[in-house]
Amino acid sequence: MTILEEYMAPKVKVTVSLDETLIRELGGASRQKRKPRSQLVEEALRLWRRRQLEEELKEGYQAMAKEDRTTAERHLATGWEVVK
Repeated sequence: MTILEEYMAPKVKVTVSLDETLIRELGGASRQKRKPRSQLVEEALRLWRRRQLEEELKEGYQAMAKEDRTTAERHLATGWEVVK
């Protein structure tokens, strides 16, 4: 799904309980940005989702790098045995 499709997807109304301070900050941001509170919440959730994905990718790449290093060290040890 493209970003445009996500923004044009049907909306569903939900009820959530939030800290009063967050609600005041959300209201202030809504007025400042001239955007509805629901749009700001949606943007925040999209940003959170993106960061979650980035963290998962980072962990995956780190695991792959560790595995690649282990494989390289094994092949290096084998190579030294051949050279001896």
